[in-house]
Amino acid sequence: MKINIQYLEDGLHQFEEQTELGLLDERIKQYYPENAVVTVTVDKFGSDFRLDIVLTTHAHYICDRCLNPFEQAFKAHQQQLFHRGKFAVQPDEDIIELEGDAIEIDLDSLLAEMVLINHPIKMLCSEDCKGICPGCGADLNQEVCRCSEKPVDPRWASLQKLIK
Repeated sequence: MKINIQYLEDGLHQFEEQTELGLLDERIKQYYPENAVVTVTVDKFGSDFRLDIVLTTHAHYICDRCLNPFEQAFKAHQQQLFHRGKFAVQPDEDIIELEGDAIEIDLDSLLAEMVLINHPIKMLCSEDCKGICPGCGADLNQEVCRCSEKPVDPRWASLQKLIK
């Protein structure tokens, strides 16, 4: 997504576009196959641009506990400052410098970064997902464990005989 800033006047401007998340690595892109809706509010003041970016799409995940596929709404939000022209930017400031004759701001790499930062580390279909039984492989969300007897650790087998 590119924002044309060539003739942008000072003040607030709203942009919205459907875009493909093309710069994502294939391993991450598989979770976000649908187009994303990107809403950008640009606050221009002089040579500075404050962007408020909201990215929404529909994610297709596989639950880490029960291994079932599920879909979930995905939303990422970020604010970014841009400055057009030469500027004494301090190293710790989060301002992106644009060339003095820049006519647009390319957001593609920033959108890919937003997805990566907000991508879940653990994908769960629900917080109370019970997962899969390690013994019989039953999906404990949909059926009861089919294990007839819990396996006994061989190190404790001789103590088990004392109980009987």
